[in-house]
Amino acid sequence: MRDATIGGVTSRRSPSGVWLVYDGDCGFCRYTVGYARALTATQAIEYVPYQTVADEYPEFTEEDFAASIILFGSGGVAKGAEAAFRVLAIGGRGGWLRAYRRLPPFAALCEWLYRWVAQHRRLCLRLARPLFGREARPVSFAFTGDLVYRGIALCALLAFASLWWQAEALIGERGVLPFGEYLSAIQDGLGVAGYWRVPTVLWLGIPMQAVFAFGAACALVALAGRLRVLAAIGAYVAWLSVIGVGQTFTAYQWDTFLAECLFAAAILARSPVAGIWVLRLLALRFMFLSGAVKLLSGDASWADLTALNYHFETQPLPTLLAWYAHHLPEALLASAVVATFVVELALPALVFAPRRARALAAAGFIALELLILATGNYNFFNLLTIIVCLALLDDGFLRRAGTPRERPRRRLGARWLATLLIALGLCQTAAAFVRFPNPASLVEPLRIVNRYGLFAVMTTVRRELVIEGTRDGTTWHEYEFPFKPGDTRRAPRWAAPHQPRLDWQMWFAALTVPQRAPWVYGLVYRLLDAESAVLEGLDDPFNGEQPLAVRIVSYRYGFAPRQSDADGWWVRSEPRLWLPPVRRRTPTVTHEPLTLP
Repeated sequence: MRDATIGGVTSRRSPSGVWLVYDGDCGFCRYTVGYARALTATQAIEYVPYQTVADEYPEFTEEDFAASIILFGSGGVAKGAEAAFRVLAIGGRGGWLRAYRRLPPFAALCEWLYRWVAQHRRLCLRLARPLFGREARPVSFAFTGDLVYRGIALCALLAFASLWWQAEALIGERGVLPFGEYLSAIQDGLGVAGYWRVPTVLWLGIPMQAVFAFGAACALVALAGRLRVLAAIGAYVAWLSVIGVGQTFTAYQWDTFLAECLFAAAILARSPVAGIWVLRLLALRFMFLSGAVKLLSGDASWADLTALNYHFETQPLPTLLAWYAHHLPEALLASAVVATFVVELALPALVFAPRRARALAAAGFIALELLILATGNYNFFNLLTIIVCLALLDDGFLRRAGTPRERPRRRLGARWLATLLIALGLCQTAAAFVRFPNPASLVEPLRIVNRYGLFAVMTTVRRELVIEGTRDGTTWHEYEFPFKPGDTRRAPRWAAPHQPRLDWQMWFAALTVPQRAPWVYGLVYRLLDAESAVLEGLDDPFNGEQPLAVRIVSYRYGFAPRQSDADGWWVRSEPRLWLPPVRRRTPTVTHEPLTLP
């Protein structure tokens, strides 16, 4: 028999492990002890109401037992917050106890908070049940982490497949913006610094197709749940390499978002808890900044709640459902704007709240993403955002059947890296509101902590560019794109999870002038040459023959009214010449008349 002694107090009863005495008549005590019992289920610790053993501890009065839990064990006797933290440490969560012992102000705060809770147990129980559930149980992330990891891998596979199919036309040797010329310009302008500014394995002379194949293979291996850390890192490096040279065609927020998610997936594979917290902060940053930029922009359509009167019609690639959404009553669309602000600005505050509040935030985020997905073609973006939002949940919400295979143990290195990413992410969030030396800018080329903010300014008028070619200089024929509006009789098409990046860029070009979208000239020159890689993604009116000239006309496009005589889904008007005709030229040689001496 060993006595547990502290401060002259000796326990008369000595169990084999650790003995926790609590108030068995207190509902809140039974609630919290249920959590502790589940957390320490595999440890030698017993939980006993003081009403059954108080006589064995004459050193303590009934008021002592009623006021605080008391822990007896080989480490001595402890009560209050210290006892609670020692139980958590036995259950594998020793960080709280270390902080308690090393930080006196933290210890004092915890003891004060413990006393306050002890004096308001009924109130705390009423609050705890709706926030944590009828029964408090330790959360686990084995199933959730596995689901989120595989979901990120799936989105990466979709992204690689979509961009791979278009890469030759966009950035290949005979594409619109050849990446080889881009890297040469970077090297000429920046020298060695260019390797950091544009981190890509293509500097090594590796074929672009090989990089896509490797990235897709890594994503497939990750999706299968094999070599998790290596597969995530491999996919991240490959994706970083291709978006680094994609220039304007990969300058989208979802491209950097995927890179950040793949890096987080590597942490998730190493430590589910650390990875989950990194992704939770990512969900908070993404949602909150998307709402904040709408207010910070000062855009009138967001301020007067009319943004959705324009959005469905003027977004880059609407779906068929966008036509119906556009014709909803204005009062309903205004209510949807208010709901958007609530989801993006209020619900992010619940990301670090108790589990049921987090579940409410996740539900709001996911509902918003599903509505965006239904009405707009945003490739893998909405699916990836939904997967990131699942990190707000835990196995108690998601697991239904089966036992997930054991995940790798938590690693200190993964925790430190997660802490660094969270700190940089908070700096990136603060940088949207105040100016300061942002340390996140130091790792900007790696795309592991990025800036976000969608639809800051709403486009209120849709201008659409129509490319036309001629072989005789008189009759002009249109090049039809597969997904962007062109033929007014063609209904909006579904493209996601594929992103037709040339279609997308035409939408951005229509917002400006040719001089500010110089890539358009590269496209026109490829059309004049009838470049097969570029024409493969278009409906070529000349069947592979070279046109004499190409021009671009800008039209105003709008959804046809619900009750309309228009023969189609779109109405177009106000034609303007956006790019004058560009001709294919053949060098000629002229000679002066020959004069004999």
